[in-house]
Amino acid sequence: MSQNCCVCLCVYNNERGLPAVLNNANKLSVLFKSLKILVFYDHSSDKSLQILNIYKSNFNNMDIKINEKKVSGSSVVNIAYARNGLLQMIKDKYSDYEYFIMMDSNEYSCVGSINIHVISEMLERSDWDSVSFDREAGYYDYWALSYDPFIYSFHHFNTYDFGSLQKKMCDDFLKKLALYRDHEGAELMPVYSAFNGCALYKTSKFLNCKYSSTIDLNLFDTTMLQKNEELFGITRSMKMDDDCEHRYFHLESIMKNDAKIRICTKSLFQKVKNPPANLRGSC
Repeated sequence: MSQNCCVCLCVYNNERGLPAVLNNANKLSVLFKSLKILVFYDHSSDKSLQILNIYKSNFNNMDIKINEKKVSGSSVVNIAYARNGLLQMIKDKYSDYEYFIMMDSNEYSCVGSINIHVISEMLERSDWDSVSFDREAGYYDYWALSYDPFIYSFHHFNTYDFGSLQKKMCDDFLKKLALYRDHEGAELMPVYSAFNGCALYKTSKFLNCKYSSTIDLNLFDTTMLQKNEELFGITRSMKMDDDCEHRYFHLESIMKNDAKIRICTKSLFQKVKNPPANLRGSC
Protein backbone atom coordinates (compact mmCIF):
# COMPACT_ATOMS: atom_id res chain seq x y z
CA MET A 1 0.00 0.00 0.00
CA SER A 2 2.63 2.50 -1.04
CA GLN A 3 0.36 4.14 -3.62
CA ASN A 4 -2.02 7.06 -3.28
CA CYS A 5 -5.30 7.85 -5.00
CA CYS A 6 -7.91 10.63 -5.32
CA VAL A 7 -11.56 9.75 -5.85
CA CYS A 8 -13.21 12.60 -7.76
CA LEU A 9 -16.93 13.38 -7.51
CA CYS A 10 -19.01 15.98 -9.33
CA VAL A 11 -22.00 16.72 -7.10
CA TYR A 12 -25.18 18.50 -8.15
CA ASN A 13 -28.58 17.43 -6.79
CA ASN A 14 -27.29 13.93 -6.03
CA GLU A 15 -28.80 13.26 -2.60
CA ARG A 16 -30.44 10.02 -3.74
CA GLY A 17 -27.23 8.28 -4.80
CA LEU A 18 -24.59 10.18 -2.84
CA PRO A 19 -24.63 8.19 0.45
CA ALA A 20 -24.02 4.89 -1.37
CA VAL A 21 -21.40 6.46 -3.64
CA LEU A 22 -19.49 7.91 -0.68
CA ASN A 23 -19.67 4.58 1.09
CA ASN A 24 -18.18 2.83 -1.95
CA ALA A 25 -15.49 5.49 -2.36
CA ASN A 26 -14.45 5.19 1.27
CA LYS A 27 -14.15 1.40 0.98
CA LEU A 28 -11.30 1.96 -1.50
CA SER A 29 -9.14 3.30 1.34
CA VAL A 30 -8.02 -0.25 2.15
CA LEU A 31 -6.13 -0.36 -1.18
CA PHE A 32 -4.07 2.82 -0.83
CA LYS A 33 -1.63 4.42 1.56
CA SER A 34 -3.62 7.62 1.24
CA LEU A 35 -7.10 8.09 -0.28
CA LYS A 36 -8.53 11.58 -0.77
CA ILE A 37 -12.11 12.23 -1.84
CA LEU A 38 -12.27 15.39 -3.95
CA VAL A 39 -15.66 17.00 -4.54
CA PHE A 40 -16.61 19.72 -7.00
CA TYR A 41 -19.97 20.85 -5.65
CA ASP A 42 -22.42 22.96 -7.61
CA HIS A 43 -25.19 24.72 -5.69
CA SER A 44 -28.05 22.25 -5.35
CA SER A 45 -31.69 22.40 -4.33
CA ASP A 46 -31.50 19.15 -2.35
CA LYS A 47 -29.50 17.86 0.65
CA SER A 48 -26.31 17.04 -1.25
CA LEU A 49 -24.14 19.54 0.65
CA GLN A 50 -25.55 18.41 3.99
CA ILE A 51 -24.63 14.80 3.11
CA LEU A 52 -21.12 15.86 2.12
CA ASN A 53 -20.61 17.83 5.33
CA ILE A 54 -21.77 14.90 7.47
CA TYR A 55 -19.30 12.63 5.69
CA LYS A 56 -16.51 15.18 6.04
CA SER A 57 -17.15 15.51 9.78
CA ASN A 58 -16.80 11.75 10.22
CA PHE A 59 -13.78 11.20 7.97
CA ASN A 60 -10.70 13.31 7.46
CA ASN A 61 -10.14 12.61 3.77
CA MET A 62 -12.44 14.98 1.87
CA ASP A 63 -11.74 18.28 0.09
CA ILE A 64 -14.76 20.22 -1.22
CA LYS A 65 -14.59 22.90 -3.91
CA ILE A 66 -17.80 24.93 -4.12
CA ASN A 67 -18.47 26.31 -7.57
CA GLU A 68 -19.12 30.05 -7.53
CA LYS A 69 -19.58 30.44 -11.29
CA LYS A 70 -22.60 29.83 -13.50
CA VAL A 71 -21.04 28.34 -16.60
CA SER A 72 -23.73 27.34 -19.07
CA GLY A 73 -27.27 26.20 -19.63
CA SER A 74 -25.85 22.99 -21.05
CA SER A 75 -25.43 20.11 -18.59
CA VAL A 76 -22.53 18.65 -20.60
CA VAL A 77 -20.63 21.95 -20.58
CA ASN A 78 -21.23 22.26 -16.83
CA ILE A 79 -20.01 18.77 -16.01
CA ALA A 80 -16.92 19.23 -18.20
CA TYR A 81 -16.21 22.40 -16.21
CA ALA A 82 -16.68 20.47 -12.94
CA ARG A 83 -14.41 17.60 -14.00
CA ASN A 84 -11.73 20.08 -15.05
CA GLY A 85 -12.14 21.68 -11.63
CA LEU A 86 -11.39 18.31 -10.06
CA LEU A 87 -8.30 17.93 -12.26
CA GLN A 88 -7.16 21.34 -11.05
CA MET A 89 -7.58 20.22 -7.44
CA ILE A 90 -5.30 17.27 -8.21
CA LYS A 91 -2.75 19.56 -9.89
CA ASP A 92 -2.79 21.98 -6.96
CA LYS A 93 -2.37 19.48 -4.09
CA TYR A 94 -2.16 15.86 -5.23
CA SER A 95 -0.15 15.75 -8.44
CA ASP A 96 2.21 13.23 -6.83
CA TYR A 97 -0.64 10.76 -6.27
CA GLU A 98 -0.18 7.85 -8.65
CA TYR A 99 -3.88 7.36 -9.37
CA PHE A 100 -7.21 9.10 -9.51
CA ILE A 101 -10.72 7.72 -9.95
CA MET A 102 -13.52 9.66 -11.61
CA MET A 103 -16.82 8.39 -10.17
CA ASP A 104 -20.38 9.54 -10.90
CA SER A 105 -22.58 10.57 -7.95
CA ASN A 106 -25.99 9.82 -9.43
CA GLU A 107 -28.50 7.24 -8.21
CA TYR A 108 -27.72 4.44 -10.67
CA SER A 109 -24.09 4.30 -11.85
CA CYS A 110 -22.06 3.49 -8.72
CA VAL A 111 -24.55 2.72 -5.95
CA GLY A 112 -24.33 -1.08 -5.96
CA SER A 113 -21.83 -2.58 -3.53
CA ILE A 114 -18.31 -2.17 -4.92
CA ASN A 115 -16.17 -5.20 -5.74
CA ILE A 116 -12.89 -4.00 -4.21
CA HIS A 117 -10.94 -6.94 -5.60
CA VAL A 118 -11.56 -5.74 -9.17
CA ILE A 119 -9.69 -2.48 -8.50
CA SER A 120 -7.02 -4.40 -6.61
CA GLU A 121 -6.43 -6.64 -9.61
CA MET A 122 -6.06 -3.64 -11.92
CA LEU A 123 -3.45 -2.11 -9.62
CA GLU A 124 -1.35 -5.22 -10.14
CA ARG A 125 -1.37 -4.79 -13.92
CA SER A 126 0.56 -2.42 -16.16
CA ASP A 127 -1.31 -2.83 -19.47
CA TRP A 128 -3.65 0.15 -19.07
CA ASP A 129 -3.57 3.90 -18.36
CA SER A 130 -7.33 4.33 -18.00
CA VAL A 131 -9.62 1.46 -17.16
CA SER A 132 -13.40 1.55 -16.79
CA PHE A 133 -15.63 -1.39 -15.96
CA ASP A 134 -18.69 -3.43 -16.75
CA ARG A 135 -21.55 -3.56 -14.20
CA GLU A 136 -23.78 -6.40 -13.04
CA ALA A 137 -26.79 -4.19 -13.78
CA GLY A 138 -25.68 -3.85 -17.41
CA TYR A 139 -23.53 -1.63 -19.59
CA TYR A 140 -25.26 1.66 -20.33
CA ASP A 141 -22.76 4.41 -21.22
CA TYR A 142 -22.70 4.34 -25.01
CA TRP A 143 -22.53 8.16 -24.99
CA ALA A 144 -18.88 8.05 -23.83
CA LEU A 145 -17.94 4.95 -25.82
CA SER A 146 -15.64 5.00 -28.86
CA TYR A 147 -14.08 1.88 -30.30
CA ASP A 148 -13.20 0.57 -33.72
CA PRO A 149 -15.28 0.74 -35.87
CA PHE A 150 -17.89 2.67 -33.88
CA ILE A 151 -16.09 5.97 -33.37
CA TYR A 152 -19.23 7.95 -32.63
CA SER A 153 -22.39 6.34 -31.31
CA PHE A 154 -26.05 6.34 -32.29
CA HIS A 155 -26.47 9.39 -30.03
CA HIS A 156 -24.55 11.54 -32.51
CA PHE A 157 -26.79 11.14 -35.55
CA ASN A 158 -30.08 12.78 -36.47
CA THR A 159 -32.14 10.02 -38.02
CA TYR A 160 -35.64 8.63 -37.93
CA ASP A 161 -34.18 5.15 -37.39
CA PHE A 162 -32.61 5.80 -33.98
CA GLY A 163 -33.67 2.44 -32.54
CA SER A 164 -32.01 0.51 -35.36
CA LEU A 165 -28.74 2.43 -34.94
CA GLN A 166 -28.84 1.82 -31.21
CA LYS A 167 -29.36 -1.91 -31.62
CA LYS A 168 -26.57 -2.16 -34.20
CA MET A 169 -23.96 -0.61 -31.90
CA CYS A 170 -25.17 -2.23 -28.66
CA ASP A 171 -25.29 -5.71 -30.18
CA ASP A 172 -21.82 -5.32 -31.66
CA PHE A 173 -20.29 -3.95 -28.47
CA LEU A 174 -21.80 -6.50 -26.10
CA LYS A 175 -20.70 -9.34 -28.39
CA LYS A 176 -17.12 -8.04 -28.44
CA LEU A 177 -17.11 -7.41 -24.69
CA ALA A 178 -18.21 -11.02 -24.16
CA LEU A 179 -15.36 -12.27 -26.37
CA TYR A 180 -12.81 -10.46 -24.21
CA ARG A 181 -14.50 -11.75 -21.07
CA ASP A 182 -14.34 -15.35 -22.28
CA HIS A 183 -10.64 -15.33 -23.15
CA GLU A 184 -8.47 -15.65 -20.04
CA GLY A 185 -5.67 -13.09 -19.96
CA ALA A 186 -7.37 -10.81 -22.49
CA GLU A 187 -10.16 -9.40 -20.33
CA LEU A 188 -9.19 -5.75 -21.01
CA MET A 189 -10.86 -4.47 -24.16
CA PRO A 190 -8.96 -1.70 -25.98
CA VAL A 191 -11.08 1.34 -26.84
CA TYR A 192 -10.63 5.02 -27.67
CA SER A 193 -13.01 6.19 -24.95
CA ALA A 194 -15.20 4.62 -22.25
CA PHE A 195 -16.48 5.57 -18.82
CA ASN A 196 -19.67 3.75 -17.68
CA GLY A 197 -19.89 5.74 -14.45
CA CYS A 198 -16.43 5.07 -13.03
CA ALA A 199 -12.86 4.85 -14.30
CA LEU A 200 -9.40 4.47 -12.76
CA TYR A 201 -6.57 6.62 -14.18
CA LYS A 202 -2.81 6.81 -13.95
CA THR A 203 -2.39 10.45 -13.03
CA SER A 204 0.77 11.18 -15.03
CA LYS A 205 -0.97 10.31 -18.32
CA PHE A 206 -3.89 12.71 -17.92
CA LEU A 207 -3.00 15.89 -16.04
CA ASN A 208 -2.08 17.71 -19.27
CA CYS A 209 -5.48 16.87 -20.77
CA LYS A 210 -8.93 18.41 -20.34
CA TYR A 211 -12.58 17.52 -20.46
CA SER A 212 -14.56 19.21 -23.20
CA SER A 213 -18.02 18.93 -24.75
CA THR A 214 -16.57 19.88 -28.13
CA ILE A 215 -16.90 17.46 -31.01
CA ASP A 216 -13.41 17.62 -32.52
CA LEU A 217 -13.21 15.58 -35.71
CA ASN A 218 -9.47 16.29 -35.88
CA LEU A 219 -8.95 13.79 -33.07
CA PHE A 220 -9.83 10.99 -35.52
CA ASP A 221 -8.58 10.36 -39.01
CA THR A 222 -11.11 10.77 -41.81
CA THR A 223 -10.98 7.08 -42.80
CA MET A 224 -12.21 6.03 -39.38
CA LEU A 225 -15.04 8.56 -39.44
CA GLN A 226 -16.11 7.51 -42.92
CA LYS A 227 -16.16 3.87 -41.87
CA ASN A 228 -18.30 4.82 -38.85
CA GLU A 229 -20.88 6.55 -41.03
CA GLU A 230 -20.97 3.68 -43.52
CA LEU A 231 -21.69 1.23 -40.70
CA PHE A 232 -24.64 3.33 -39.60
CA GLY A 233 -25.75 3.71 -43.22
CA ILE A 234 -25.83 7.49 -43.10
CA THR A 235 -23.96 10.45 -44.53
CA ARG A 236 -22.92 13.63 -42.70
CA SER A 237 -25.87 13.70 -40.34
CA MET A 238 -23.78 13.96 -37.19
CA LYS A 239 -25.14 16.36 -34.60
CA MET A 240 -22.52 19.08 -34.20
CA ASP A 241 -23.52 20.23 -30.74
CA ASP A 242 -22.42 19.00 -27.30
CA ASP A 243 -20.46 15.76 -27.06
CA CYS A 244 -19.75 13.56 -24.06
CA GLU A 245 -16.93 15.21 -22.13
CA HIS A 246 -15.06 11.93 -21.66
CA ARG A 247 -14.44 11.43 -25.38
CA TYR A 248 -12.33 14.56 -25.79
CA PHE A 249 -10.44 13.79 -22.56
CA HIS A 250 -9.53 10.27 -23.59
CA LEU A 251 -8.71 11.10 -27.20
CA GLU A 252 -6.44 13.95 -26.13
CA SER A 253 -4.59 11.61 -23.77
CA ILE A 254 -4.03 9.19 -26.65
CA MET A 255 -2.77 11.98 -28.91
CA LYS A 256 -0.50 13.60 -26.31
CA ASN A 257 0.60 10.68 -24.16
CA ASP A 258 -0.15 7.51 -26.13
CA ALA A 259 -2.51 6.51 -23.31
CA LYS A 260 -3.94 3.01 -23.25
CA ILE A 261 -7.72 3.25 -22.72
CA ARG A 262 -9.28 -0.05 -21.68
CA ILE A 263 -12.52 -1.62 -20.44
CA CYS A 264 -12.30 -4.31 -17.78
CA THR A 265 -14.94 -6.95 -18.49
CA LYS A 266 -15.39 -7.63 -14.76
CA SER A 267 -18.18 -5.84 -12.93
CA LEU A 268 -17.01 -3.20 -10.47
CA PHE A 269 -20.46 -2.62 -8.93
CA GLN A 270 -22.97 -5.25 -7.95
CA LYS A 271 -26.59 -4.99 -9.01
CA VAL A 272 -28.89 -3.57 -6.35
CA LYS A 273 -31.53 -6.14 -5.44
CA ASN A 274 -35.01 -4.72 -4.82
CA PRO A 275 -33.83 -1.09 -5.12
CA PRO A 276 -35.78 1.50 -3.14
CA ALA A 277 -37.91 3.98 -5.05
CA ASN A 278 -35.23 6.69 -4.89
CA LEU A 279 -32.83 4.60 -6.99
CA ARG A 280 -33.30 3.98 -10.69
CA GLY A 281 -33.92 0.47 -11.92
CA SER A 282 -30.71 0.50 -13.96
CA CYS A 283 -28.70 0.45 -10.71
